[in-house]
Amino acid sequence: MASSSSSGVAAPLATTQPSPSPSGIAAPDAVQPRTTTISSSSAGVAANVVYAPQAVVAARPVVPAKRSAAAASDGHKAQSIAMSKEKHEAIDQAIGAWYDTAVELSEDLSRRYGNKADYYLRRMFSGGASMQKARKPTAYNAWAHTLAKEKNQDAAPGEATNLLDLKCEHGEEYHALSRADKRELIASFEEERNSRKMGLRVNPRGRTQDVNNTCEKIEEMIVGLKCRVGIDGFYCIFKNNSEFQMRPRWFFTTPQLNRYLSGTIKKWDVEVIGGLGEAFAIAGCDLMAFLRNSKARGDWLKTEIRERINFLLVKITGKKTAVMQYKSYDKDIVLGYGVELVGWTHDVFACPSSLPSPIEPLQTLLQALDDGKCYFRRLDSAERAARQRAYNAKVASGAAPARAERSDKGKKRGKYQPRKKAVQSAVQDEEENGEGDGEETARAAKRRRRDDKARSSDED
Repeated sequence: MASSSSSGVAAPLATTQPSPSPSGIAAPDAVQPRTTTISSSSAGVAANVVYAPQAVVAARPVVPAKRSAAAASDGHKAQSIAMSKEKHEAIDQAIGAWYDTAVELSEDLSRRYGNKADYYLRRMFSGGASMQKARKPTAYNAWAHTLAKEKNQDAAPGEATNLLDLKCEHGEEYHALSRADKRELIASFEEERNSRKMGLRVNPRGRTQDVNNTCEKIEEMIVGLKCRVGIDGFYCIFKNNSEFQMRPRWFFTTPQLNRYLSGTIKKWDVEVIGGLGEAFAIAGCDLMAFLRNSKARGDWLKTEIRERINFLLVKITGKKTAVMQYKSYDKDIVLGYGVELVGWTHDVFACPSSLPSPIEPLQTLLQALDDGKCYFRRLDSAERAARQRAYNAKVASGAAPARAERSDKGKKRGKYQPRKKAVQSAVQDEEENGEGDGEETARAAKRRRRDDKARSSDED
């Protein structure tokens, strides 16, 4: 056990590293994950931290076989092909005979012990783990499932009728089914199968077992991926309701990763992070409920609107550097990219940071962006030409501001200098001429740059 320090950072875990056996294979106790419960008095939820095995050594690396092509005559190639074909046919026959024997054995075990034959085949070939995706249900499987469910619904434990006997006894009923009946059986069977995957567990004990079993499978897959490919990482899960008890669960592929994060990230504490995530999830993941006042909520909504609009603009234009322009919308967006924004719900069309503070209009606009009611639409050539003519007319009448000309237009300019060097040269000139204080001039230049940057951000 290890507790977090008083500063809020998880203390390093004191563990004993298992040593590998002399043969180079990991010792039996080294391949078992370690579970550590971290708790402190600063938070009410303890964190359950699981570390991957410390020593997972493959006996022999998986190295692709190196092959070199050997030159051979045409007659030798034909003979080799014929021999290879004969060899593979013999192998296929031997494997087929062995597989038939395994199938017969699985069917015999199914008759004797009542499970399906596929169950025993998985036990023989993959240690009981199902390594294949679920097969698409057929009408016959759906009918057999429904039949067994109806006949054995009220049967006492140990007195259920074997499925194979039910199939033999009621086989004629299946052949009498119409196509519509078969489609209905398949739909019902698929719905029941999906409910097993996504259906809510009503029993708290069943929920806990489901979480533990799923986490064990995920962790086993991650450890295997680490051995095969070479990865490291961690994950954290927590409950999002208060109907059952579960501590936030962490998994690290190595304890050193947690120690590194504890010393690098300020206030890294798996217990505090897991507790905060759990509280936020139980609250419905509603960030608006955690913001303290209307100003903070409005600022968050404006940020979400701005980021969402920029994302939609980048998506439709294909340009990663595209940024929404509001003052020069017609010139830079409509004519520049050939798109227009449709479905803007707010009364004011301006940069989101300049919109009024009431929450409801901002929420309506953000919801329209999320639902796809406010979006960018690409203009065709005729529409774009019409918008160009309308914009030119606005510029000619003065309704649309034209771009201001440079103040030094027509004058010969000197060699370009970076801004920093230009400021330094100006300071040096003033010091040499005795005009003012160099430090004050530098401060004034820095202040001007800051004001220019703030002014440009306000214009956007």
